[in-house]
Amino acid sequence: MVGLSGGVDSAVAALALREAGYQVRAATLKLWPGDDERSCCSPAAVARARESAHAIGSPHFSVNDESRFEAEVVAPFVGAYLAGETPNPCIACNPGRLRRLVALADHFGAAWVATGHYARVVRVAGEPRIARGRDLDKDQSYMLWRVPPETLERLLLPLGELTKPAVRARARRAGLPPADQAESQDVCFAPGDHREFLTARGAPRQAGEIVDGDGRVLGTHDGWWRFTVGQRRGLGLSAAEPLYVVAIEPQSGRVVVGPAEKLVVSVVEVRELVDRGLGDGDGLAVQLRYKAAAVAVARLRRLPGDRARIELGEPFSGSAPGQSAVLYRDDVVVGGGIITKAGPRRSPSACRCDRVSAPRARPKRGDGGDVDD
Repeated sequence: MVGLSGGVDSAVAALALREAGYQVRAATLKLWPGDDERSCCSPAAVARARESAHAIGSPHFSVNDESRFEAEVVAPFVGAYLAGETPNPCIACNPGRLRRLVALADHFGAAWVATGHYARVVRVAGEPRIARGRDLDKDQSYMLWRVPPETLERLLLPLGELTKPAVRARARRAGLPPADQAESQDVCFAPGDHREFLTARGAPRQAGEIVDGDGRVLGTHDGWWRFTVGQRRGLGLSAAEPLYVVAIEPQSGRVVVGPAEKLVVSVVEVRELVDRGLGDGDGLAVQLRYKAAAVAVARLRRLPGDRARIELGEPFSGSAPGQSAVLYRDDVVVGGGIITKAGPRRSPSACRCDRVSAPRARPKRGDGGDVDD
């Protein structure tokens, strides 16, 4: 049971499985009622998915999954912005989307489910784990860190060993409809400006202050949820040096700005910690944003309530609450959490942390490449 989005990646994943001798059924989950063609859930995307399935000789099913998507992805997305966070809806979506595909596979008696993600499923000590795709410029393992082991047991990722150019070439040779289709990089249910979506969902137009690190008022805004940590443009401020959003305070409605160096952090704290082999923390690296290079973990301390404190082996710029901190050992995902706060490292006397050391992580090449599936 292959999940088809209407893009080239999932279409080639289905093709590769057909050519490998699998009996393939394809399903497109209708997640959102909108008709914006930039959305992966639009009627046009469903039509492309159907054309791709038929081009490789496989039946196609369109399944309404809007209620689950609203509860598990859309509502938390809105809530996170109102809480001053910057969520990643794809990370929230993937576990439920794959769970739905597994249910469809069971209905039809299919042993496996598959998607067009650029990642791999490997086994560590007999347990399935997500690992980086061979094409590090397209690697999407970061997006799959919350997928549970029971789903990974059923998951095939045919593009894990391929590059994007190779995938497009294979699609052209097979005459697949989306072979040359541009990739999507918008939030699928809020293409374009997500602030318009939040406004339509009732985010309050509440005036507040834009302040510097010392609390001096530099300007005003009409909604803290319009900003994200790291944002530079659209602040409406005039200053001698570039200013960035460094913190959002939803309770007071204040947006704190500062120079670029104020975005540099050496410690992050996370909630909803997932441990799939963290062990004593030796040899870990952490990726703090999609398409960012992983950095070595210097120390890891588990905190009460499925939380953890991660000290970085080198400074990192651009960490935002609501994003994911995904923990790797070599190229294998062994855990992760949702970032709650980040900042400079405290003095050694102020922190009694478990000792964890790691070599410098192998950097991820590039920061380009869009997302299809």
